[in-house]
Amino acid sequence: MSDIKSYLRAEISAAAVRTNLELLRKQLHPTTRLCAGVKADCYGHGLGLLLGLISELSDVLAVAAPDEAITVRHLGCKRPILSFFSACAYAEGPELREALDELIAEDVIQTIVGPEEVPVLGKAARRAGREAEVHVKVDTGMGRSGVTADAAPALVRQVEDEPGLKLTGMFTHFATSDEADRSFMHEQLGVFQQVVAACGGKRNLVLHAANSAATIDAVGPRFDMARPGLAVYGYQPSEFLDTRLPLRPALRLIGRLVQVKDVPAGSSCGYGLTHTFDRPSRIGRVPIGYGDGYFRCLSNRATVRIRGHDAPVRGRVSMDQIIIDLTDVPGARMADEVEIISPDPAAPHSVENLARLAGTIPHEVTCRLGGRIHRVLVE
Repeated sequence: MSDIKSYLRAEISAAAVRTNLELLRKQLHPTTRLCAGVKADCYGHGLGLLLGLISELSDVLAVAAPDEAITVRHLGCKRPILSFFSACAYAEGPELREALDELIAEDVIQTIVGPEEVPVLGKAARRAGREAEVHVKVDTGMGRSGVTADAAPALVRQVEDEPGLKLTGMFTHFATSDEADRSFMHEQLGVFQQVVAACGGKRNLVLHAANSAATIDAVGPRFDMARPGLAVYGYQPSEFLDTRLPLRPALRLIGRLVQVKDVPAGSSCGYGLTHTFDRPSRIGRVPIGYGDGYFRCLSNRATVRIRGHDAPVRGRVSMDQIIIDLTDVPGARMADEVEIISPDPAAPHSVENLARLAGTIPHEVTCRLGGRIHRVLVE
């Protein structure tokens, strides 16, 4: 059974990812490090496919969770790896001990956001007989993760006083860097700079704040490292930034027609019979649905491309399939290739436009793509 091909194939362009990383690098000062986000399976594009290329063109790799960090290391990555989530949130006892031992052994840079983590990490480092490298994250106004600005100096002192821990960086994250009004972003920058000063100044620490939007807008060079994520894969963080950098979307998603048939005028289709054909029509089935990450809210709204024609999705998106209207697509037949997601940002079925239809962001469109989709690396 392992040799049976998937109906769904995601072509991931190595050339596009390479171009995007080179463009992002040019936004930075020559001494600024590029930390590429590879969390969530490279934003749904396939960690195993892209890790070698991204590692080659980046200085540091960033993940969300400790298990992602270990996966990246076990896949052969030699670059520094920064984990945004601490393993200290794991269950107590042997599981926590085992996790910290492995993270320290694999030289994963761990993020600290609170005082309770410090002695736990310090004890693990001393047990391992080596220093554990850590960064402190500061909440400068986003109200999500990080130590509050007023508590940051005490936390930094605690880390520096803890045997076995080595503080090598401090960072924050922007809440509004992808919006036209940059005033709050600049407020966050000011708070972060004040916190750094209150903690004893920069010293030899790596300071970083810029995400994709801030990197594109050249805020990154103010500090020592920038952390682009979505932009690595070719998608603009917001419409506000569309014209700033000519990123190349890396993903093209293709399916196949698994059935073609004619239906009479007045017939309906899909769960709830939400679409009625007003003329004799030819319809086709494509084996993708919300079980694969194709949003149900695209029902009766999205299009796909087949034989050079845009074919509308008719009826509700099911778990495993969609129905498309082929009436205006001459010659369509079973096994024809169907382009479900286009790498052309202007196409109606691009990641960006599907996100607009779904009322979401490009990140969610690519991250939702499921395991039944066979990902392949192409140039």
